[in-house]
Amino acid sequence: YDPDELGCFRRFLHNLTSEPYNLTFILFTWVLFNFGMTSPILALAIVAQILMGTTYVYTMKWTTDMNLFYSMGDPMVFLNLQVLCRNADAVGGGIGGVLGAFLYSLNPLAPFFFTGALACVIFVVYTAGFCARLGFGEDIEMAEEKRSCRLGKKRVSLWATTKSQSQLPGKNEITTETVANEALK
Repeated sequence: YDPDELGCFRRFLHNLTSEPYNLTFILFTWVLFNFGMTSPILALAIVAQILMGTTYVYTMKWTTDMNLFYSMGDPMVFLNLQVLCRNADAVGGGIGGVLGAFLYSLNPLAPFFFTGALACVIFVVYTAGFCARLGFGEDIEMAEEKRSCRLGKKRVSLWATTKSQSQLPGKNEITTETVANEALK
């Protein structure tokens, strides 16, 4: 990706669909699809319902990608972020089920208006938060590096410095180090 080779529109589209603004884009689609469910045009409501499932899948995938980025290779941080996200998803689903049933008893369209408005608020807060943190139009890796330098903090990635347990040799496994040690004896 070379931003100088792209036109203004393609550069904007790239920035919109890359981290962290891919989640902004997906939050915007949540807003559209929730309000689309309230449409009196049946075909529009059906399309909104079908695309909502795809939106959910991409939300989970891109959230996992963000967790992976912010964990910086530390498996414990990544797992903690994943647990937080999945617990929040489960609690939100539970509350949404109860609240949705109550709102539906008031008006069949009320749950969709409520979730559309809630998704709109989350969209604004998330987007404003990342715009304030990183700005817009710069690669997330470079923006976080600049932010760390500005704050006088060092970002330390564990990607290259640690091996996962599956990559570590076993007790009886022969490695080049054990061969070299045996040769010296």
